[in-house]
Amino acid sequence: MHKLREFVPSANFLFTFEAAARRGSFTAAASELNVSQPAVSKAIRQLEDGLGFKLFRRNHYHLELTAEGKRLFQEVEKSFDHLHDIVSSMRRTSCEHRVKASFSASFLQLWLLPRLSDFYDLHPNITLSLEESAYDDFDLFAHEIDVSARLGNGDWTNVQSWKLVPELIFPVAHPGYIAANGGEIGLDQIPDHRLLHFAEKNRLRYGWKDWLFTHGVSMTTSNRSVTFSDALSSLGAAALGHGIALGWTHLVLDYVLRGALQPVGNAKFSSGNDIFLVASRKRPLSAGGKAFVDWLLKRMGEDMARHPSLFDTSTKELPSLPMRS
Repeated sequence: MHKLREFVPSANFLFTFEAAARRGSFTAAASELNVSQPAVSKAIRQLEDGLGFKLFRRNHYHLELTAEGKRLFQEVEKSFDHLHDIVSSMRRTSCEHRVKASFSASFLQLWLLPRLSDFYDLHPNITLSLEESAYDDFDLFAHEIDVSARLGNGDWTNVQSWKLVPELIFPVAHPGYIAANGGEIGLDQIPDHRLLHFAEKNRLRYGWKDWLFTHGVSMTTSNRSVTFSDALSSLGAAALGHGIALGWTHLVLDYVLRGALQPVGNAKFSSGNDIFLVASRKRPLSAGGKAFVDWLLKRMGEDMARHPSLFDTSTKELPSLPMRS
């Protein structure tokens, strides 16, 4: 037990005294502290009993500090300010090293998590809090999210943005599925296969009908199609040989490199949009947030540099050679 407890049984007495001395009124202090006026009076009386001297001179018109009360108020105010500065500094330091980010389940599972150990190694003092998001354009500030991702052209007034990767889409299937269907599936044959669709409730994404239309192929009505609630599930099903899914280059890159998925044909589609990293303009990025954004941009840039033909938006064809790591 600290020796001060001998004179001050409760630290709350000091908070009550500081409020009463600063406001010059027990009633005003009670309102500030959200307690009754008698409760303030009682706390001051107990504090005076513990200290052994009076803190206030009371009369019907005003409240006045005694000489001892004035000195104690100065010291208490100074101590409280000092503790506040220390705690505020510690909180800022803690926030500088904590980053809360939100991404789609497919981006988290297929691209970010396989690379995240590199970030841990480079920034061991930064604590990450990662969430799966169901929306693209939610209010980052209101949800206390430091970093997220958004598809579009970057023309947003409420966020600062950094271009991460172009939106490039091509069909993929397990090599075994392709082999079982003659070893090659032509563009005009795709509608005759089991197409793995996905329909996310709160996101609009290119689907099979859109993709085929851009390549001059009609969508046929097939009882063999399957619809999932998100892109992650459709790509997982494709990797298990269930059919053909649409793949976003950055999301299927690892699947293709290790041979779990293979492009179906060589046609790809560039939507003209990009995926951007975004952060709220209402809250400046912390040092940790900046480090995370820089790392994300660097790692995606490395992927694009290693496989330029896959990420090239100027061509409509994928590389003919199989992608192997």
